[in-house]
Amino acid sequence: MSPRSPLRHAEARGAAAPRSTQTAKAPPRLYGGLSAEQRQAERRDRLIVAAIQVSARTGREGATVAAICAEAGLTARYFYESFPNREALFRAAFGRVQDELFARIAAQASGRDPVLAALTAFFAVLAEYPGPARVFLVELDETEAEMKALGRAAAARFGALFVPDAEPGSLAQAGATGAIIQIARRWIQEGFKPAPEKVAAICLPFARAANPQRG
Repeated sequence: MSPRSPLRHAEARGAAAPRSTQTAKAPPRLYGGLSAEQRQAERRDRLIVAAIQVSARTGREGATVAAICAEAGLTARYFYESFPNREALFRAAFGRVQDELFARIAAQASGRDPVLAALTAFFAVLAEYPGPARVFLVELDETEAEMKALGRAAAARFGALFVPDAEPGSLAQAGATGAIIQIARRWIQEGFKPAPEKVAAICLPFARAANPQRG
């Protein structure tokens, strides 16, 4: 994270300003160059990052509110300022991990075959970040309705990458994507072996079969 430039509050000095019948509204108070809203957003971000880091080391069950706050260097008061409960934080962390995953896949996926490139990049990124991969793909709690909805939305994004020529939301796209995700989960549980290129090649026939223009 790049450091934030401190905000400077300049107060005009010199000739007296014309008097007004209206009371001037005081500017927001700044601490360390940040407004209250900015500081709250920064604390929220620290909690999300801490949740990802702690759960990657200990698993979801070990990522308690106390452990997350200790990692973030914040008290429980600030936790509940941003999140009503741990589940809400995990949903935010899941979204952050997914966004980062897709950004890294996009950065790495290149080649003449975009589907194979996307699959290879997908598995390469999972291998590069084994902790988050395990927590947010294998240990994902899909019993909670809101997390289940996030999981479906993520699967739809994967479907657009792996089965781009199938009708969005079709059984073909959902089936192929589901098979690839299940292979990824099994691969993670077995220690990320074989190499990403090999497991991508294993998944490619599923994507090919569901891509009508590529089958």
